[in-house]
Amino acid sequence: MSARAATTVTVLRPAGAAAGALLAAGTLLAGCAAGEEVTITGDEYAGRAQTREAADPTRTPSRAPEPAAAPTGGPYADGEYTSTQTYGVLDNLVEQDSIDVTVTLADGVVSEVEVVGHPFAERSKDYMQDFVNEIAGEVVGRSVEQAHVTALAGASKTSDAFNEAIDAIAAQAAQAAESGQAAGSAETTGQTTSG
Repeated sequence: MSARAATTVTVLRPAGAAAGALLAAGTLLAGCAAGEEVTITGDEYAGRAQTREAADPTRTPSRAPEPAAAPTGGPYADGEYTSTQTYGVLDNLVEQDSIDVTVTLADGVVSEVEVVGHPFAERSKDYMQDFVNEIAGEVVGRSVEQAHVTALAGASKTSDAFNEAIDAIAAQAAQAAESGQAAGSAETTGQTTSG
């Protein structure tokens, strides 16, 4: 049971005005209460809680393999494609890191991926290594269009650079298919500017 602090407010007004104000305030407050009692003290945040809901203990998290979707931006030529992306680890201004991404495509689907990280900054080494260790499990079997990742292994900037590389590789494979180029290797180099 919660304790309520009693507040008394005395307002001297003509009886008609007071009754009208009381009626208006009562109607307004009745809509806000909606059957819930809310107590806010001076040191409490009055907004919505910014926490996650508790996980359902009966659910076992599992990652079922997603079926490879048919590419929609293709056709893509089969083959091996490489893209190198360079990015800054401090707001893209200082300490240039880079990754070399090599992807093998078959029918527009990633069948192999290799990422080689070149960390310039000491603090990037662990992030890159964790990213390299997890990337194949995330993108092999997906269409090249769905091979994007978000902060994989906590490596948000490496993930952004990887996504830029995948986009460049998709463009290479589409151009190769359009020009009738035989399966083979194509290479691009770029700089990721997103933070």
